[in-house]
Amino acid sequence: MNENDDSTPSPAAAASAPTDAGAARGSATASTGAAAFQTDPALRSAPDSPPASGNWLGRLSPQAKIALGLGIAIALALLFWPRGKAERKFEDGYLIDSSGATVALAGELAPATLVHFWATWCPPCRQEIPSLLAFAGEMGERRLKLVLVAVADERDRAIEFVGDPRYPVLFDPVWDVARRFRTTQLPETHLILDGKLAASFIGAADWSDAPGSVARRTVLARIAEGAGGAQRPGQEGAAEAPR
Repeated sequence: MNENDDSTPSPAAAASAPTDAGAARGSATASTGAAAFQTDPALRSAPDSPPASGNWLGRLSPQAKIALGLGIAIALALLFWPRGKAERKFEDGYLIDSSGATVALAGELAPATLVHFWATWCPPCRQEIPSLLAFAGEMGERRLKLVLVAVADERDRAIEFVGDPRYPVLFDPVWDVARRFRTTQLPETHLILDGKLAASFIGAADWSDAPGSVARRTVLARIAEGAGGAQRPGQEGAAEAPR
């Protein structure tokens, strides 16, 4: 048949034409499906891999296990290594008196002074104050001066609780001066001799003349040492008496 032949194709040729067209459409569909398989993650299956194991320690090399153990040991040592106590020493600061005026603590000190941090909202403080006032009255201000510092307390309530004009109350509203003494709990009492911290009593102390009154005996001994010219504790750092 020449190129200009307008005759219809033979039956055999006509029968083969749909088959070729179907093959072409199938090929195009397969190509489209392959492209979709490559671009759509939902159509791709996950690569074959063993399931993750929860025993991750078992997969570590011996060297990695040793390094991990050393790291844990160092972390625990840093966490629980004993730390030395912060040294207590006298540091001046400013307090508020009953009139609202600012006063320097150093200006309130005598040669021998007990600086007592307390508050009416502190039950142990309320229990200790009566015996402390009695001890200060027995000693007399010429031998031992008592400076009462109410911490974060109400002015009228603190003054009323003390109830003795011989012992005016000073106020430390935001723990500023208390923290200078490394005070973290109330009550606390500090013996200052000639401007140096000689002893600290943490917690409520017994100031009576009972045989077990460690605080009273310690204060009397330190004052006697000072009067005798002996080197005072506190020049080497504060000494804390047992509670």
